[in-house]
Amino acid sequence: MHDIRPSVPRTPAQATLRVVSIVMAIIGGVVVLGGGLAFWYRDRLGLAEEAQWLAYSYGGIIMGVAALLLVTAWLGLRAADDSSRVAPYRNLCYLVGLVVLVAVVWGWGMGTFLLFNPLVLFSTVTYVIVCSQLADRVADEHERGVRGEVFLRNGDQRTLHLLSEVILVKGALIATFAAVIAVGYFAQGGRDLAADLGLSMESYEQLLITYGIDAAINVGVAMLGIWGSNRPRRVTPFFVVSTAALLVDVARVVAGIVMRRELGTGSIEVLLDLVYMGACAYVSWKIRRQMAALDAALEIGDPSATRGSAGE
Repeated sequence: MHDIRPSVPRTPAQATLRVVSIVMAIIGGVVVLGGGLAFWYRDRLGLAEEAQWLAYSYGGIIMGVAALLLVTAWLGLRAADDSSRVAPYRNLCYLVGLVVLVAVVWGWGMGTFLLFNPLVLFSTVTYVIVCSQLADRVADEHERGVRGEVFLRNGDQRTLHLLSEVILVKGALIATFAAVIAVGYFAQGGRDLAADLGLSMESYEQLLITYGIDAAINVGVAMLGIWGSNRPRRVTPFFVVSTAALLVDVARVVAGIVMRRELGTGSIEVLLDLVYMGACAYVSWKIRRQMAALDAALEIGDPSATRGSAGE
């Protein structure tokens, strides 16, 4: 094996901060894209001139929130790679938490309890509970001199690590969406919100459970992939899971073609998932072959097997 490079040393807190920051960057990018499209096609929205000024006002607030998310994500990614840079991220999280607290107190003084407003509640959970706690943990680890483990990865292991991180981010995005649904469920009342979305109460609860299970499965599979990319002799569980997922996707695509004689919208999504899981299965299979070849070389006493190895 060749092209072996050391990984960036990250503690579990830094790895979690990296995922949270990537999710925030994606959400911020989507908000910026949506706001930009709305501004570009503002003339086609059919709004009166007075209403357009109101739209500009709310649009400015939305773009400001998106900018805050992007800045927070950028600072978080820096801290995830280098714990000595966590101070700006930590200060920003505390500043946002203070602003949220002032908004809640102001609303209380005006006779409105804003804590159960979905936006305020989600901001509180995100910045005060999640981001601030991660920042405190990373800062504490930096002060105590705690560093993450360094892994030696070859090209295939780095590819598997990247594929697994994409699955992990996907699971985190699904979990975020499920959290938003849950916040709306408890803050506004499930039945009212379900009616606003055109869903029955049973469908709403089923949607929440489905997203929760889907997020857990994606995170679990991603953790197996990351574990296998860092410890190639432990890649077999991910290989089995990805191969099983690939076979299920193949069966779903074939069944869709046989029953409908065409690929519908859902089948295209399955087809994309098939290609992705096929790549995961193939890369993990290559890593298993490399470890088997390495073990065979070690058994016969080949001295070159101990050089340039990314195995444990």
